[in-house]
Amino acid sequence: MKKFFVFSSLLLSVLCMTISCDDESDGISVVPHFSGIVCEPSLPNPGDSITLTAVQDQKGKLINKTSYDWTLKYSYFYDGAATRDTTVTRTITTNYDGISSDDPVAGFWLPANIASDLTVTIRAYYNLSGQTSTGQLYGEASRTSQIRINN
Repeated sequence: MKKFFVFSSLLLSVLCMTISCDDESDGISVVPHFSGIVCEPSLPNPGDSITLTAVQDQKGKLINKTSYDWTLKYSYFYDGAATRDTTVTRTITTNYDGISSDDPVAGFWLPANIASDLTVTIRAYYNLSGQTSTGQLYGEASRTSQIRINN
């Protein structure tokens, strides 16, 4: 009976260790990658409110604090027909794994006097919970797209 108890305990221990072990990639952080930026409406007019979405073709894993810097570059009319260039940046901070790993979204209002198409860049900065396969503790991803304005 004593041998049966020892054997059963040993078998149970091995079974528990097998169940609790995940694959080898456990603990490795993965930095997301963006395939593009989508605008809604797809052909906005001057003065429209737009929603920009950075589409992830690779989702991240084991990520904490995340900052998304959305940068818009465009020209606008001032003083009649002359134009000026401008850059607008908006930062959105979140917790990637804790709050949302969805595609990043930001809303903007286009000025009524916009004179050019829009160049949109998203730069994402990630504080990783683990390390990447190459040992990094921080990660970055970026993407730039042109949004045509219906002038």
